[in-house]
Amino acid sequence: MTDRGAHGLGPRPPAAAASLPGRRAAVVGVESAVGAAIARALGSAGADVALCALRADEGVLVARGVQRELTRAGRRAATYVMDVTLGRNVQVTTRQIAKEFGGLDLVVSASGLPRSGPLSKLTEVELAQLIALNFTAHLFLVRSASPELARAGGGTLLLLTHEAGARGDPAAAAFAAAQAATRSLVASLAGGLAEEGVALAAISLLGDPGAGIAEQMREDEAASAAARAVELAAMGTAAAGRIAPAVTASAAAVPGEGSA
Repeated sequence: MTDRGAHGLGPRPPAAAASLPGRRAAVVGVESAVGAAIARALGSAGADVALCALRADEGVLVARGVQRELTRAGRRAATYVMDVTLGRNVQVTTRQIAKEFGGLDLVVSASGLPRSGPLSKLTEVELAQLIALNFTAHLFLVRSASPELARAGGGTLLLLTHEAGARGDPAAAAFAAAQAATRSLVASLAGGLAEEGVALAAISLLGDPGAGIAEQMREDEAASAAARAVELAAMGTAAAGRIAPAVTASAAAVPGEGSA
């Protein structure tokens, strides 16, 4: 499903104006706070952006709002729906975006489900959904997007993960395990993909993605993750294999892994 926006005119933040000029990007999971923030940041940095919603209802409404902002600022933007639980759908939609945008230089996988409590409290359906959105979705997108990036001459593939994958979380063991699997995916594939000109890296969130923290804290971390995405994308293959904290350990007072 595609919804194209018309080109528009508008100011761009001067600090980001020249960092990613002409890049063709896709952000999957754009209806989340962090996905929307990354899409806006990439557009501000000069990229054209395919906005992929995970849901055909409220997700599309959020994506279209971001699309309007980007087109008013002079960027090309289009809204898609991608069912990240189905590998074939991910493959077909990614190919469609690449064809319609004339190639892909940058793909961000911001799929994810907030932690939902102790393992003993999760139903089989909830557990399957948690693993699908926090790990399998990334796996499908890496498999589908990396050939498109290589075909375009190289690019960057960024996955959103969480620090729980590095340190564990007894209160959210399944969530932490999915994040650890995403980190392992980066470690396993980054070297081989770099040889093809594709930089596979991750941005690691620190805040609690579930209930119990202030909305402003989530917005602050989303903004930090968006800045990280622009920074890593501008690094090219030098970003390969990095797991960069969205917020530095010193700023968050929480140990992080990696740096960009």
